[in-house]
Amino acid sequence: MRTSTDSTIALLVYPTEPDLNFARLVREIDRHIARHCPGGHRLSWDCNDVASFDVGSHRLLLGRSDTPPGGHASCIALAAGPHPDSLALGLEGTCDEPDSRRICARLVEGVLKLCPTQTVLWQQSNAPLDATLIDDLIEALPSRSVLEDATAKVAAAAEEQAARAEREARIRAAVAAKMAEADSQRPAAQPDPASGMAADAAAAVNDRPDLPAPDLVALRRVRAALYETPDAPRPTVQARLTAHAFNCTLMAVSLPIGAALFTYSLLRGEDLKLSSRAMAVTGIAVAALKAKGMAAGLLS
Repeated sequence: MRTSTDSTIALLVYPTEPDLNFARLVREIDRHIARHCPGGHRLSWDCNDVASFDVGSHRLLLGRSDTPPGGHASCIALAAGPHPDSLALGLEGTCDEPDSRRICARLVEGVLKLCPTQTVLWQQSNAPLDATLIDDLIEALPSRSVLEDATAKVAAAAEEQAARAEREARIRAAVAAKMAEADSQRPAAQPDPASGMAADAAAAVNDRPDLPAPDLVALRRVRAALYETPDAPRPTVQARLTAHAFNCTLMAVSLPIGAALFTYSLLRGEDLKLSSRAMAVTGIAVAALKAKGMAAGLLS
């Protein structure tokens, strides 16, 4: 009887063929497990390129594919998690590190020292740790172009974050320099011997430092120099269509007003508030004119 697992998996993807002896890598991991798991373990080969290490209630899985899909040259899969049959067999943990995520991270760190790569894909899985899982994971690898695009986006985001941090540091430095300049230009207060006791009493009561007011104009100039002014967001499609409908209605009721608003929308962009106000004012004016005409007709 198999039980569902919660395992940590890492896929090391190589764009070129790595110089790595898979059997030697298995032996290195076997010796590492023997040092850190005194309760003993069992090494088994599911096939020539998949080896599993059973350590009490844990299983470590190591696999390699020299023909992965998606244009990759090679892929090494590392997985750590509970043994698929630990509950059915009543297995207990005998390893110093019970956390599968840390176990997998240590294995990946060791493999990267022997054969480094820039692309490591991490994921969690509820599937049993066996050779079938390794085959399924390698077959589901994204293409090389997709991984390169994702890597470029991550690098761009990191560069943007670093640039933002640099801009914030420059702003803080500029503000600190401005405050220091203001402090240096402020004349020192001359002590009054006659009011020495009053000054001592006031100093005991006053708990706020006498700081100069910030130079808001200079701060705005610094901010404008460091940050670009964002463009105003355009109105939604629904708001734009509503503004055009109002303008067309105004053209049918009052051609000059409607034409003026329609021209404004083409040149400056749709403004729903302006169209709504013009619609309301025009409606009130038309209603007033009609009421005046009706009153004149009744009186005549």
